[in-house]
Amino acid sequence: MGLTRVGQVGLLVLDLACLAVSLGRNVGTWPGLGAALVTNTIGGDFINMWSAAKLAALGRLSEIYRPDAFMAFEHGTIPYDIGLRLWAYPPTSLPLIWPLASLDFVIAYVIWSLLGLLVLAVGARRFGFGWLETAVIVLSPAAFSCIQNGQTGNVAAGLLLLALSGRRDGEKLPVLGAALLSIKPQIALLLPVLWLVRRWWRSLLWTVMAVLALIAASVALYGFAPWASYVADSLSVLDELERRGTGPFMDMIPSLFMSLRVLGLPDGPAFLWHLAFAAPVFVFCCWRLLVSREWEAQAAIVLAGAALITPYLHIYDLAPLVAAGLLVLRRSADAGQAARLFAILVVMANAAMPILTFALNVEGVPVSPLLILPLLLMASFAPPKARAVEPAVA
Repeated sequence: MGLTRVGQVGLLVLDLACLAVSLGRNVGTWPGLGAALVTNTIGGDFINMWSAAKLAALGRLSEIYRPDAFMAFEHGTIPYDIGLRLWAYPPTSLPLIWPLASLDFVIAYVIWSLLGLLVLAVGARRFGFGWLETAVIVLSPAAFSCIQNGQTGNVAAGLLLLALSGRRDGEKLPVLGAALLSIKPQIALLLPVLWLVRRWWRSLLWTVMAVLALIAASVALYGFAPWASYVADSLSVLDELERRGTGPFMDMIPSLFMSLRVLGLPDGPAFLWHLAFAAPVFVFCCWRLLVSREWEAQAAIVLAGAALITPYLHIYDLAPLVAAGLLVLRRSADAGQAARLFAILVVMANAAMPILTFALNVEGVPVSPLLILPLLLMASFAPPKARAVEPAVA
């Protein structure tokens, strides 16, 4: 068995071990799925999605993007201290989540969780990952963290892999994935750069048109008022929370910005230091995308780069790091044994990043960016492969 396959098997074992530990810590305290959801033990953030869908279906649009009114509605469903809650996604998200409004809360959560895993698996397979690699991604700590928090990271990661799966300009499914990612663009910051480098003008044009169609659909259904409230109310509260808020969410963000906040630096200087770090990283990624002609190298850069550039990516959004790590393992197949062993260690550390970030931030040692940076460098400078890997699904 080659070291590349050893690394893949090792990642799968790591996934299963992390899953077993997480379940062992929590399942004994769950009085049942319904009670666990109602008491906010698991799936805590899903209450936001379900409530937004409900309010949209009831025609109470003015309450969705006013945090006080939104939380008042949520407290009618969950009689529990749920902290500050808001629907952070633009009105283009509302037509996409409307089916949840007709479902019981627990059933909606289960269906959403399974849908996220399905989108993640389909994106991985069409991207070109084999079944073992797909299992590594779907069973990763990031994927489990997304389910545990009731979040959107699995769907977003699947859409990003779908957007990266194209081999020709203007393919429909990659354009669809990119257009839907406009709802959560921070996970795909480098995708437009990649398509510009490839001169995929049709993909860019069709994506812009699809995003405009989503905006037009949301205006036709709900009017302009939700957009005005989203910009004036929700975004300002979200920005204030990320910049100056405190609480467990600080332990869930691996960016340099949040690392410096964990160390006690005020938000202003922390953001400036993050910008001074992220700007060169962005320029570096653009350079490597420009000079690299290999599809796998370009994809790995897009997958890994966003985690260092954006200040607000969370641990449940880190499945792209697992995908980038799998590509690094592939591209390290022809390297020396020591280099391949080092690659396995870096890849495994990034696969465990949701657990490491939380543990390190809690302990006041927020060094996640220093663990992600080697992955990006290895993705950028790994030796070229002799054979390109084609997508598994046409």
